[in-house]
Order: sequence, then structure tokens, then C-alpha cells
Amino acid sequence: MYAPVLVTPPATTPVSLQEVKQHLRLVAGAETYTTEDGTLQIYLDAAVSYLDGYAGVLGRCLVTQTWRQDFDGMAKSMRLPLLAAGVSSIKVRNADGQLSTVSSDDYSLKSDELGSYVRFDDSYTFPSDLAETQAILIEFTAGYGVASAVPAALKAAILLMVGHWYANREAVVTGTIATTMPIAVDALLTPYRRVGI
Repeated sequence: MYAPVLVTPPATTPVSLQEVKQHLRLVAGAETYTTEDGTLQIYLDAAVSYLDGYAGVLGRCLVTQTWRQDFDGMAKSMRLPLLAAGVSSIKVRNADGQLSTVSSDDYSLKSDELGSYVRFDDSYTFPSDLAETQAILIEFTAGYGVASAVPAALKAAILLMVGHWYANREAVVTGTIATTMPIAVDALLTPYRRVGI
């Protein structure tokens, strides 16, 4: 199986820059501090990328985005690498390199304890002249929807990470005793991690 390809990135981050500033108390009444917006945006993007998408530790997407998974061969059930919300299209490449679209009536999106997969109907006849590589292209959407639909625990984890990086701007801190909060980032993320069986 190939690594999935991000086709359409999410339109927004699960937490806005303004929410980050409120969390860090960088908003005083009507006044908002903007001098560190660039740094805060880098921290926010880093926190989101740590959790989100194929490379993220959660093994799922946060705000809706579109991915494509390519396969060399075809099977009745084809496992997707992320929890999918829907299938946009399935295309088949023949030996001449021409693409054709499989009717949405010929398959359905299923999920089990391992995640999401596409299941072709028993009546569907597999093409006999598939290309040798990247013959099947499944495009799918993944994520909770809009930013407001992302679970509060995941948003809180992002805010805690950004707050930590903002307060500790170096890789090493000397001369202090640090203690991890018991109900912090790991505790917030644990229920949302995908774990293989």
C-alpha cells in the first residue's frame, strides 16, 4: 500500500489564533496583542500537525479534508489508512493508463474496530486489465467536520501544547523542577488514539 496523498487540506485549524491568544491571556478587553502572531501561528500549526492526518499521533483527521489512497490491486474489501467520513470517488486505471470511475452503487464505506474500509458489492465484477501499479485510486474525506465539531478535549490538548511551547521557548530548561500535570495532553488524547488490534 502506498502512503496516502492529501488532496484538499482542511480549510481551518481546529483552534483559531484568537482562541490561542485568549488561552495565553494575550487579549485585554478590546486590545489584542499582535506582535507574536507569527510565532503563535507556528506553534499552532505544529500542534495541529502533531495530532492531525496520516502522520499525526491520533491516526485520524480533525477538520474535514480530502485524501487519496492508491493500490496496485483490487479486493472485495480495501482498508483505508484514516477514519473516513465518506468516499468521494473510486477510479480504476487500466493497462493503457486510462482512468474510469466506479459507480457509487457498486461499493459502500464500512468501519470496524480497525478503522474504515471500502467494501465492493458481491455483484461487482473486477476489471481484468488493471495497470501494474497504482491501478486503484480511492479518494475520501476524513475529519469531524468544521472546527466547531472537533471534540473539546482535542482542542484543549492543542491549546496546552501551544501554551507550553510559548512559555518554554528552548529545547532544554535548566535550574527548575518540572512536573507533568496528571490531566494534561496525554490524558486528553488517549480516548481519541486509534489503536490497532
